[in-house]
Amino acid sequence: MKKIFHKALSLLASLSLLAGIVPVPAIAEGQISVGTVDMTGEAVTLEEYFGSAGNISEFYRQPAIFADGSYNEYNLGDYLDANNKAVYAEFVKLVNPSTEQFTVQLPESVSFQSKSQPPSNDEFFNAVFGACASAMDAASYDNPEIFWLDQNNTEVGTENLSYTFNWRTKTYTYTFNKLKFTPAYGSGFSSMDEVMEFKEKLETAADNFVITGETTAEKLKCIHDTIAKFTTYDMSGRFTGNCLSALVTPGAVCEGYAKGFKLMCDRIGIPCVCVFGNYDLENSTAHMWNYVQMEDGLWYAVDVTWDDLDGRNGLELRDTYFLKGADEFNTDHTPCSEYIVIKLTYPELASQNYNWKADTTTTSTTVTTTSTTATTTSTTTTIKSTSVSTSSETSSAKTTKRSSATTTTTSKSTPASTTTTAPEEFEYGDLNHDGKVTIADLVYCASDVLAIEKAKYSCDLNDDGRVDVYDVVIMRQLLYSKMLAAVKGRN
Repeated sequence: MKKIFHKALSLLASLSLLAGIVPVPAIAEGQISVGTVDMTGEAVTLEEYFGSAGNISEFYRQPAIFADGSYNEYNLGDYLDANNKAVYAEFVKLVNPSTEQFTVQLPESVSFQSKSQPPSNDEFFNAVFGACASAMDAASYDNPEIFWLDQNNTEVGTENLSYTFNWRTKTYTYTFNKLKFTPAYGSGFSSMDEVMEFKEKLETAADNFVITGETTAEKLKCIHDTIAKFTTYDMSGRFTGNCLSALVTPGAVCEGYAKGFKLMCDRIGIPCVCVFGNYDLENSTAHMWNYVQMEDGLWYAVDVTWDDLDGRNGLELRDTYFLKGADEFNTDHTPCSEYIVIKLTYPELASQNYNWKADTTTTSTTVTTTSTTATTTSTTTTIKSTSVSTSSETSSAKTTKRSSATTTTTSKSTPASTTTTAPEEFEYGDLNHDGKVTIADLVYCASDVLAIEKAKYSCDLNDDGRVDVYDVVIMRQLLYSKMLAAVKGRN
């Protein structure tokens, strides 16, 4: 997942932010002075402060109806405070792309205090983004159809900023009750005309996405596998952080995987939520996955990103993170409901895993959102990663044995179901599957990373979804540890 946290940006023309304030005359200590700042010409962007995490569309969304007729759709936007709900209500309209400026009247005035005039950047940012940042994320997570919006460069401003100054405490109290937004389209698009072209491509891809299975679990597994086979983990992809990368143009990070998965769940009425987590404040990185609600009314976790093992080459996938409960899933996933000034409310995850294999049927039917084609959408552009970089979504889960039967290799263009055979276990580090961990495994891994010879078996030792130099380092450390253990054993 691309870095979606950034340091606070410098406020545009910060020294002139309050230039419209009338000079305060000398007032006796203890009195209050009052003024108003004209902010109609001021705006700030979210770039370097917030980033892209990153809506109700009747075309995409079908109501989540279970056998008892209950409506179970879960929207993060339903759990926001009053001001963020008002902003959310406007942002969901951006499923119909538009860069026209709009103003939101906040139901509750926002006030913040400062000892300075103008206020510090952080004081102003916290107040402004506290009233809208949660809404912008929630709208993006709830509605993957807002694929085009660049939250980094969306401008946010206040129409008026009134103030009072307490001469006794030497404190300014600033207040505003409106926010104005100017949406911006992502850098992957050349124009709004191209945005509309990709909107049509997304609709076509979603229409042509074949979902097979009779049970909810089978349908979810089909969505999980088809996305994993279609796209690759690529931090340099054109549309990495939105659903286009999972359904139209390959090259996704976790945000793209999660949003693509949710969009398809929405289309067939399976309650699904995008969950933000594994927040690393020091390195400004995070991860994203999904929660889905099953027929038992409980929520279970799905992480398509970590189940897609293809890395730079190959088409391997697994079901390690499919329909998991908190007891197992949360050993290496930590949901984050509060970060920066954002507050979100996720469903409570079930404790135990969902026994989805017990639901697997021997026969299946084909369920499609339309009655059109039976193949997945073709790619328009294939983005290949050409750099080696540290992953921001490293899985900490390690096992002493690896199974060669947890993956399936298939064509990217066909949504074939994953097959399972009797597992053959190999020791962790036995990359070439010769029954032992030796220097040959290091050479095997290095040859794959250097593109000298493609490895037959996965060399992804840190389970980050790709094979790179860090796997080589891990292999060297593993061999060194074994050498030390052997020396100690002889002594």
